[in-house]
Amino acid sequence: MAKFLFVLSRGLEDPTRATRTFQLAKVAKSKGHEVNIFLVDDAAYYAIPGMADTIKAPTGDEMKPYIDFLIEQEVPFYVCTPCARTRLLDPENLIKGAQFSTADKLIEMAAESQVFTF
Repeated sequence: MAKFLFVLSRGLEDPTRATRTFQLAKVAKSKGHEVNIFLVDDAAYYAIPGMADTIKAPTGDEMKPYIDFLIEQEVPFYVCTPCARTRLLDPENLIKGAQFSTADKLIEMAAESQVFTF
């Protein structure tokens, strides 16, 4: 079993990269790998419940089923603390499994994982 870290910095302006992040994370988790997700910059918005419900890639792939799967599988979502605070996110109102985190945690996970960035 491998460890994968998916780092997303794109928000609503780039539904393709955002959707692909969660799609590939789902595939990795489905194959039994350890998966962590770190949301930075505008991707922090995806930690808000319901934010991903209408996001679609041009290929027709919908983000919601991927995020729902990852939440059901208890994949941790780390949200950049300064990114979230700048965007006025409430740490008490995040999707299940999401928590604020810092660059220290990102680097710690990256040091022991294969990293995908979007």
